[in-house]
Amino acid sequence: MIAAIGLLVSGEGTRPDVLIERDGRNVALRTEDGTLALPPATRANYSVDNWLLADGEERDAEEVAATSPFRCDLLGCIGKVKGKTIAVVRHPAALEEDCRIADIVIAPFSVGKGCSTARVVVDRRALQAEGAHAIYIEGLSIRSESVAETRGRRPWVPERALPKPSLPAGQAYARDPGADDGEDDRPFDGNPDE
Repeated sequence: MIAAIGLLVSGEGTRPDVLIERDGRNVALRTEDGTLALPPATRANYSVDNWLLADGEERDAEEVAATSPFRCDLLGCIGKVKGKTIAVVRHPAALEEDCRIADIVIAPFSVGKGCSTARVVVDRRALQAEGAHAIYIEGLSIRSESVAETRGRRPWVPERALPKPSLPAGQAYARDPGADDGEDDRPFDGNPDE
């Protein structure tokens, strides 16, 4: 968890524009006034409380979520940060549409190769391999940083969780779009924990 809080202050002193919990269930985005916003009905938990505390927020999760700029339905939520669209996909039925309209797609289940138009995809596979993520939007560039990248090379960190190679300016991936997803391509059964 210390490393996840460290994502709030890493990135050359800039604060992240999007925070993603390690299981993909909770997400926060930075509003125009610089505060964090949470999707409606977000409940307090260890990660969310620590994001708000580290960001200097005095309101609790329920208060922050009550004034949410996210637009949500039963299948997910859509938000905007610095002109970029963020889709928090809660069910695979929303994936096709959200991948078509969003720059950043976040899902607590494996997306596989089904989301090639989004610039950044953080799905169950990326979260299991790399932990919590922070996303920075800098002009036309979108950069993803994970806990695995900030904590560095350690004997107990799986090789697949080590930092991703740098991409040309303006491109970023939270997962390798050409990677063979193997068993993660199986149909989603409604349980994002599998």
